[in-house]
Amino acid sequence: MGLIFLSFFASSILFGAALRYPLRAQYQHQNASIALSTAFGPAKSHRSNNGLVTTKGTVEAIRTLPLMAPGHGWVREVFFADGDYVRGRQILLKFLESDSRSGKFSRNYLLAPRSGFLVKRNVEVGYRLRPSTCVATLQDVSQVQVPLAVSPQVGRSVRVCDPVLVRVAEMPGRTFTGVVERIEKQKLPRPKTVVLITVRNAVAPLIRPLMHAHVSWNTRQLPSSVAQR
Repeated sequence: MGLIFLSFFASSILFGAALRYPLRAQYQHQNASIALSTAFGPAKSHRSNNGLVTTKGTVEAIRTLPLMAPGHGWVREVFFADGDYVRGRQILLKFLESDSRSGKFSRNYLLAPRSGFLVKRNVEVGYRLRPSTCVATLQDVSQVQVPLAVSPQVGRSVRVCDPVLVRVAEMPGRTFTGVVERIEKQKLPRPKTVVLITVRNAVAPLIRPLMHAHVSWNTRQLPSSVAQR
């Protein structure tokens, strides 16, 4: 009786493993396909009943500025953390600047050149500064941009300066008006159109880089059969 039970138990384990293996392999293959599609192909666009095409993109800063140390010296105080929002002329760093001629030290400050988010902080108290030292990177978010990779057919449904509707997944309930800033056609590695959207970013809480945007526009120039692709 015991042998029969052990034989049945072993058969159950082997049968379960045989079922799970192809499912796991299929899941891994599906993930790889999704990753390749995202990296190399245009995003899928969806058409709603009211004639809008909606596609997804990731928010980027309108520009990034490396903040370089103004001279030689040693960091005495740091007044920002990675990810902080700062305003123009805000003090970021206090350091003792060394004069190569006299050998004397003088107190100096590094100020934010404009408002934005600070990322990639690269200094701590006691660090030695050189003119080539990048203290941090400033993300200018007075405007943000959203590049969209769409099919050539969908790309023909918009024009430069067209208004678009923008929703941000991390800001439910809010909508923004964007503008088509630039349209570029690309042929490699496969044909696609890159539509660059810009959005004014003046009302707190601000849209931040790496947020997920859903952009919609009217398909007035797009045939119905194409809009559904």
